[in-house]
Amino acid sequence: MVSQVGLWIDPTRAVIVFAQSLTAHLVESRRLSAVRFYDHVIHALGAPGPVLIMGPDDTKSELCERLALSSRLKGWVVTLEQSWCTRDREILAELAGRLQPE
Repeated sequence: MVSQVGLWIDPTRAVIVFAQSLTAHLVESRRLSAVRFYDHVIHALGAPGPVLIMGPDDTKSELCERLALSSRLKGWVVTLEQSWCTRDREILAELAGRLQPE
């Protein structure tokens, strides 16, 4: 299944790219607990479906665990991949290159 949403995440921010519209959304973790940060990211992802989650550390696995705990959010199909990109332009290019519009 091809992901229509790509997410790059680290402890300070999340960059979400939507393949269909090729738009991006930024969620920052300023003054948020990890749980609230993950909840904001999940809300920004929209409806459950296939999602590619990338990033340089364990944050992507922690977000995946939070997705699994949210009973109202069943239906996520998650692919986790390591990514060492740190600049927004590199992140956007990597995510856009991995996604295919419907």
